[in-house]
Amino acid sequence: MIARAATAADADTIASLLNAHLSTTTIEWTDTPWTTETILEWLDEHETVLVAEQRREIVGVAAFGWFRDVVKRPGYRFTVENTIHVREDQWGSGVGRYRMQALVNEARKSGKHTMIAAIDGSNEVSIRFHERLGFVEVARMPEIGAKFGRWLDLVLLPLDDRVVPP
Repeated sequence: MIARAATAADADTIASLLNAHLSTTTIEWTDTPWTTETILEWLDEHETVLVAEQRREIVGVAAFGWFRDVVKRPGYRFTVENTIHVREDQWGSGVGRYRMQALVNEARKSGKHTMIAAIDGSNEVSIRFHERLGFVEVARMPEIGAKFGRWLDLVLLPLDDRVVPP
């Protein structure tokens, strides 16, 4: 498996990964499919985007970006939110763990203190995946989102290095 930074040339494949379960799950709280153009914007909005390639095919993507607007609230500059998507035929293969470990390493190298996973409360697989990597559930916010005509809970799980701020 090859790990590398995502490029604009990867936009179509990343869109496909992010769209794979959009219309049937609450993994993402939107009904609007990703396009090449919106992925290019997404790439610009994230500090780090890493892809996993196997046999010249992208099978996973992991990224981190601002948790909150650090321009308006610079106190959040050491905190990022992660996202990870793995092609379904690669679930359980280690691609996700590999991408997340690399993502956490990149966050640490860039001086980040906390990475937060914000996950739909019904996505137990993703919650357990993050917990196995050291993320800890600290909040379950009931009915703050909606999709498919039902209310959705948001679960927040930080990974925290517990170091003193600079």
